[in-house]
Amino acid sequence: MTPRARKRLFDVLRVAVCVIALWIVIRGVTLYDHVVLTDGKAELVGDVIRDGDPVEIRLVGGETRLLPRREIAADADGTAKIRYGLKTAWRNSRKNLLLLAVLIHFPVVFPQALRFQWLLAAQNITVGYWECVKLSFAGNFLNFATPFGSNAGDVFKAYFASLHTDHKTEAVTTVVLDRFIGLGSLLLVVAAITAFSPTGSRLAVLRPYMLGMIALGMVVAFLYLWPPVRRRWVAGLWVSRLPMLHQLKRVDNAARTLVGRTGTLAASVLLTIGLQAMALAAYFTIAVALAMDAHAGNMLEYFAYFYSGTLVQTLPGPPQGLGTVELTYCYFFDAFGSQPQIICMAFAIRVVVLICALPGLLVTLTGSYRPKEAAAFDLASGDPPTQPAAPKRDLVTG
Repeated sequence: MTPRARKRLFDVLRVAVCVIALWIVIRGVTLYDHVVLTDGKAELVGDVIRDGDPVEIRLVGGETRLLPRREIAADADGTAKIRYGLKTAWRNSRKNLLLLAVLIHFPVVFPQALRFQWLLAAQNITVGYWECVKLSFAGNFLNFATPFGSNAGDVFKAYFASLHTDHKTEAVTTVVLDRFIGLGSLLLVVAAITAFSPTGSRLAVLRPYMLGMIALGMVVAFLYLWPPVRRRWVAGLWVSRLPMLHQLKRVDNAARTLVGRTGTLAASVLLTIGLQAMALAAYFTIAVALAMDAHAGNMLEYFAYFYSGTLVQTLPGPPQGLGTVELTYCYFFDAFGSQPQIICMAFAIRVVVLICALPGLLVTLTGSYRPKEAAAFDLASGDPPTQPAAPKRDLVTG
């Protein structure tokens, strides 16, 4: 099979997974409210304007009906059989809290840019903080606004970060390491939350998977850094036959350099956990705005489920986990709200993230992500300039 055929097959599989996941999610969701009458067969479809006694419902045809509670069927626990749709879930949301979610989430990019600057400095690449902010905004926008998912933003950041230095391989590797730190921090926090969760909670389902992934990651990292294994691996005859061996050695050296900067690495992980907490606080605010069962007592549980959705989003598959993230939310948040509420929450989260990434559109359109020296040089020769390497230092430990 040719590379092009494999790519097309993978694209088809991505679309298929997306369609199947979305179908599973929306098959039980309706746009309008459904009220089941006492005969158990007839039901009224429309918008419930007032949920009292009587229930006021505006039917799809435009007629308004007042329906006494005694005429509405009930479940075994006495709950009226009123299935609310997406329109009601959105209409009843608190719009001021949705705006607050945007304000909470927007500053996430600034510690994200600071982490990127620290990681670049660990490779002797000096890039100004404001330049890192612009690259982060542009990368975030491409991540959320293009059908290619997080690959588009990472490729963008890797290429244009390389314009700021002659250490281009190290700049590209830094973007990959930046992603690994984000994913590793997610796993650490979810593992910590699930490890101390009650046995009967839904978090217990995640515990073996999270702890297993953490254990696997630790084993791989230990083997990668263990001198005996490295000597045998590096000295092996098969290594010399690998393509682009020189570049692979530079990637390996960049990864080990970061591990050696323990201050920068530890500070980056802590900063990542902090910015993730900011994002999750915004998501939690959205859940409150949609009148879901969200309060201080179950906030950590919400955080763990949001983390799980973020992990699903990073897996190969539909761009930004479209469909698969909604499916994950419907499973974990089932006890906290109706399906229309959960779907509205997932949609609102995507909208909030996109709104906060919109400055990246201006950055990409104006080309302000490029170093001024590179732009000026390109006008003359078409090639990006290089800059001398900065002296080695650790921004965190000095």
